[in-house]
Parts: sequence; C-alpha cells; structure tokens
Amino acid sequence: MDKGEAFYLQKQYAKALECYRKALESKLNDNNRALCWYMVGKSYTQLERYNDAKISFMNIVNLYSNTDWLPEAYVGLGDVEFKRRKYSEALKQYRNSQTETFMKRSGSRVLLKIAKTQKNLGNTKEAQECEKKILKDYPRSLEARLLMKGVSSTSTKVVKAESTGASTKTTTAASSGTSKPAAKTTTSAPKTKFAVQVSYTPKQDLANNYAAQLKKKGYKAYVRKGSKGYSVLVGDYASKSEAQTVCAKLRKSEKNDSYVISL
Repeated sequence: MDKGEAFYLQKQYAKALECYRKALESKLNDNNRALCWYMVGKSYTQLERYNDAKISFMNIVNLYSNTDWLPEAYVGLGDVEFKRRKYSEALKQYRNSQTETFMKRSGSRVLLKIAKTQKNLGNTKEAQECEKKILKDYPRSLEARLLMKGVSSTSTKVVKAESTGASTKTTTAASSGTSKPAAKTTTSAPKTKFAVQVSYTPKQDLANNYAAQLKKKGYKAYVRKGSKGYSVLVGDYASKSEAQTVCAKLRKSEKNDSYVISL
C-alpha cells in the first residue's frame, strides 16, 4: 500500500494501480480493503478509465459501506461523473457523501465540489449559497481561503481602478498637491505572495521525494508542514496571474489538481 501511495504521488498511476491490486490479494481488514479500492478508483480516474473507476468505488458502496471510506467513495463517483460532464449525476453523488461525520471532517471540500458542479449546471444562486456556507461554517479551511482570495483579488482590482482615477484627476489639477495619498495607495498594493500546491500527503518522505522530482524538472519545489501532513508547493510568486500560469502548466504536465494558494 505504501508503494502504491508513492507511485500515485509520482503520477505513475498504472504502477500505483498494480500495487493496490496486489495489496487486495492480501489479508486486510475492511477499512484497509476499502482504502485500497478507493485508491484503485482514483488511479483509474487519473488514467481516464472511468468505467473501471466507477466499478471500484461501487465496490466500497456495496461491500464496505460500514467503513470510513463510504463517503469518499461517493466523492470519487461524483468526480467520475464530473469529468464525464454528467453534472446532475455528479451532484447526486456528492450529496450522497454528506454524512454528519464526513461533513465535520471534509465538508468544505465537498461543498466546493458541489458549488463548481452547480455552476456548470447554470445554477449560480445555489453555487453562491454553497460558497457562503463554506465561508460561514469552515472559515479556517483551505477552501475558505481560496474563496477569500478570489474576493480579495476583486477588491484589489477595484482599488487599482479607483487609484488610477485619482491619479488622473491629480494630473489634471497639476499643482493641487494631492499626489501623496495616491503614492500611499501604490506602495500598499501587492504584499501577498502566491504558490502552487501540487500535492498533500501525511508522509514527509513521500512529499520530499515528490518535491525532489519536481526540482529535477526545473520547478522551485519545496515542502511545507501542516497540522495533519505535508504540502508540496512550487514557487513564491509576487502575482496571482504568474502563479496561475505555472499552475496550468503543472496540471498539464503532471496531470494533477494543482491550485494556487496565498502564502
């Protein structure tokens, strides 16, 4: 199982699949067996073998519904349908995962997936309600920070627009002496820096190995310790747009779900 996780983090999904399949031949308790099926489903999803992924997640639903991995299996099924652009079915599966225990642990993650699905269905109001719930009920979550970052970037654009207008008026006024406030607005602008989160794992050695691989490919990768694991990050960018460019490149080359975070 550890080898499977290592291969999965290295984006070697076929090898990860082989390891988890082999682990399923061993004597495992129900929870670990469900975990293996979950990772088999995730690997198949990354390989775009969606029918096989769906079968793997359904094994958990049908055979190991008493384990902690049942809600994750529904999320996996939702991800499969989302990638197939079957958004109504994806929404149904994401909602199936919303048990009280799971929502306490991973509610913000599920709600953000639901919000994205609602947006793709054209349900803007429902999507906004999900985002508001994340900000209200999970204010310290990564998803809440991502949403807040989106709000702050909009605010920054407004401030820049206003300051531009102010500077235009100052130029017209010539000797009005109002240039000092505009200078203050300019100097207080972008203090926030950004990075791309490529992976998150509870095992430090796996995070270090993956960061080392990215460094060999020319990325400025490093590991940051969190409360429950280790994040593999790339870069220290002064602008969000620069980080987004690198993020898009990583998603294409590494075939993962990288996203931009603020430092």
